[in-house]
Amino acid sequence: MSHSFTIELEFVRLRTFTELDYEELYDLTRQTEITDLLPDWNMTEEQLEGFLGFVIGSYDTFDPSDVRILLAMEHKRDKRLIGWCGVFPNDLLDPIAREIAYAISKDYRNQGHITAAVRAMASFVFRHTQLEQIVAIVKPHNHASRRVVEKAGFRHLDLVRLSDQQDYDYFEYPKTGSDESEIDNRLLVRKARPEDAETLADIMKRTFNREINIWHQAEGPPDNNLCPPGYDSVEMHKYAIRESHYYVIVYERRTIGGICINSTGKRHARIDKLFIDPSYQGQGFGSKVVSLIEKAFATVEEWRLETSSKQVHNHRFYEKAGFVRTYESEREYGYEKIIPRVKDAIGIKHIEGEASRMENRNFSDTEFENCFMKGVDFYKINLEDGRYTNSNLQNSQFTDCNLSGSKFTNLNLTHVLLADLRLSGSEIGLVSLDGVYFHDTNLGADKKPILFERCDLSGSELRGCNLTNVNIRQCDLSGMKINDIPADELLSAYYKAVK
Repeated sequence: MSHSFTIELEFVRLRTFTELDYEELYDLTRQTEITDLLPDWNMTEEQLEGFLGFVIGSYDTFDPSDVRILLAMEHKRDKRLIGWCGVFPNDLLDPIAREIAYAISKDYRNQGHITAAVRAMASFVFRHTQLEQIVAIVKPHNHASRRVVEKAGFRHLDLVRLSDQQDYDYFEYPKTGSDESEIDNRLLVRKARPEDAETLADIMKRTFNREINIWHQAEGPPDNNLCPPGYDSVEMHKYAIRESHYYVIVYERRTIGGICINSTGKRHARIDKLFIDPSYQGQGFGSKVVSLIEKAFATVEEWRLETSSKQVHNHRFYEKAGFVRTYESEREYGYEKIIPRVKDAIGIKHIEGEASRMENRNFSDTEFENCFMKGVDFYKINLEDGRYTNSNLQNSQFTDCNLSGSKFTNLNLTHVLLADLRLSGSEIGLVSLDGVYFHDTNLGADKKPILFERCDLSGSELRGCNLTNVNIRQCDLSGMKINDIPADELLSAYYKAVK
């Protein structure tokens, strides 16, 4: 069963050792940064050869009831053996105990690789064996190793003296993935705060990069479901925190993912994004989070979402959670979950009388004039060719709507937020992005300048524009031309002149 011992992470891969690993493994065991802490690894060539043969042979005799496993840690990009990670007995501990053991090359430390490997190894062992807990022992002065096990989720229990008469910090990592009550006790879903943006962006980047590596096989860029625009941008997450119902998923006081909900109405909502750190996937967290969110949005009767057509495991996950596939395209699947009306079930009073809730009516060609419609909620409404004139739409929200071909003219759009939109091929004129055409714009009476920040303007052209006092700072000017003169040549000539 050795073929099953492979754990894919973002930057490293845990896999079985082979005889081809001998040279690189020997080089690792010459690093004093490893052998000073793990003296048993300071083997002779003959000893190491015999040990490697023993490890390779152990894969075929692996026993889920008597866990003993050691995997090689390979750096994906560099294609190098950079360490190892495993779970097996330790003569210093109780015979039934299983210890997490690991080491990493001095050249790859402080990059998060070993923490990710330890967390993934623990998750893998719990899913595929009968082991109920994993322990770790760390010498008190080994602060780096202590940080690894703590960040991986191990809990410190005590300072103990073992049979070698040395003191060790003793850590424990219990199996919780299959015990829902344990998840309940340790899982928290809370509102995201601006300071969470960087952590959420990092986790989402690792999560989606892994999905891209697995599912994107064709040439060209991946579709927007596999690679959502701005998924790794801290600014995008700050925007979502500010404008959406964005929640942080916390397990044992550690952020392990996020879920973002779009909900502008009373009875309907959309799961915009749901992601779990790859090291915590497969343990029931996603299902539990969906259940918690449904309870938090108790008045919502219809949930929707979209996911990539390629992500088969996503399809199974949402269908298991009660979602039904409503449409399919080459790149995207749409899902919907209908929850029975909650009015009678939980006493919600936001629906009062039949007149306040109109369904399946045909109002085509109807004229509404001098109507008071504050707080009205339109959902799944066909308003094609509608006209809105001399009306107060202040503070309105348009979310997840098809407005292609629409015209917005002679409007007061001051302080309007336009974000998370696709404007491809659009024309914005007489006011103030791929294929967008800006023309006849001005800076208004206050002449407040425009700020472009973190924008991709590669290949753009500025013609006949007033660029007085424009300042370009900290930008990549490769290939940029001013009046057909390369900008790097202009800068070079300038710096020569001022010397």
